[in-house]
Amino acid sequence: MSKPLNAPSLAALRVFESAARHLSFTRAADELNVTQGAISRQIRHLEDYLGRKLFIRDKRSLSLTSTGMEYYDSIQQSLLLVAG
Repeated sequence: MSKPLNAPSLAALRVFESAARHLSFTRAADELNVTQGAISRQIRHLEDYLGRKLFIRDKRSLSLTSTGMEYYDSIQQSLLLVAG
């Protein structure tokens, strides 16, 4: 029997893509019809899984780290392929 794939869920990747595109957890939450806290938790779990920070969080702004920018490019392309 094969091992289960130990990878982020599709939902977590969609959350990351939306938050990165909007540079806002609040806008991502609105788009995905979830709470801002749910977005924050998904991103934190994704960062823990990767062992790297994806976002720079300031009091009133959100930006991508260099790792976040690279990850965004690959995730965005992957999601476009899956969408067909």
